[in-house]
Amino acid sequence: MADEITLTIPRDGDFHRVAHLVLGGLAVRMDLTVESLEDLQIALESILGRSELEAGDITVRMALRDGALETRVGPLPASVLDEIEREQDGALSLRRVLDSTVDDVHVEGDSVSLTKKVSAGGGNARG
Repeated sequence: MADEITLTIPRDGDFHRVAHLVLGGLAVRMDLTVESLEDLQIALESILGRSELEAGDITVRMALRDGALETRVGPLPASVLDEIEREQDGALSLRRVLDSTVDDVHVEGDSVSLTKKVSAGGGNARG
């Protein structure tokens, strides 16, 4: 059984801090390094920031599973999903940011799932 937190917030940028606070709490619980937490914060903000012009709420689900923190964010606008799925030649795209900050990225319907692995004792499994 995984520990999971589901947070539904308005898309407005002022509420992004709430998602970051929850993420920080889970990072402490997992004994993540500062570098791993910063990577996750960058990935989360990259997605939230691109979706804040849409109407409605956004849901962030964070779960601790098998030595990894899995974060699912959605629903996302089609333009954000397209940017995540599209490879860009050397450009600083959303996909490139995500690939450089988390271990796994995949689109599931209207959401994106991010996975950051951690080794025992805190620390990043990627090195």
